[in-house]
Amino acid sequence: FKAWETGVPMDMQSLLYTPEGKPRVSIFYIAHLNDNERMFAMTLILETLLNWMRRQAGTESLRALLYIDEIFGFFPPISNPPSKMPLLRLLKQARAFGVGVVLSTQNPVDLDYKGLSNIGTWWIGRLQTDNDRERVIAGLKEAAAAGDTDLATVSQMIANLKSRVFLMRNIHDKGVPTLMTTRWVMS
Repeated sequence: FKAWETGVPMDMQSLLYTPEGKPRVSIFYIAHLNDNERMFAMTLILETLLNWMRRQAGTESLRALLYIDEIFGFFPPISNPPSKMPLLRLLKQARAFGVGVVLSTQNPVDLDYKGLSNIGTWWIGRLQTDNDRERVIAGLKEAAAAGDTDLATVSQMIANLKSRVFLMRNIHDKGVPTLMTTRWVMS
């Protein structure tokens, strides 16, 4: 635990902005940690962001962006790890404070789809299994409570996605989602 007491302090204001108020990028790399340490670090980051966010005035402008590359294990459909509640609070409240949240996964079946219904824009790539497609459609059904999305059409679109093509669904755009093709994918 001594290692957590050294280095840059976990002060979200200084992690997100310079002393002059210019935005900055802070990257937390936690892949080298064991599972317990990863969960501890993620929960600490999320709670620190929530505490900072609640001290901000409401805004319609983006003032911070949280991006989590591979959400697996932090937002599962069944269990409740320490990271799940802060993520859910962010998904429900962050937009009002100008905080955007981007979550990515290769395995949608491992996510709490009811929580994902709080997400305004979905980017869905090619899904390999029927189970993954069904889970995504179930999440979209939760998100489409207003009845503005033809789920049969969306389901067919998802089933026919090719490599490097994404279906984009925005809650503010009524009707059929948009298909987006990427030029190159670098890995």
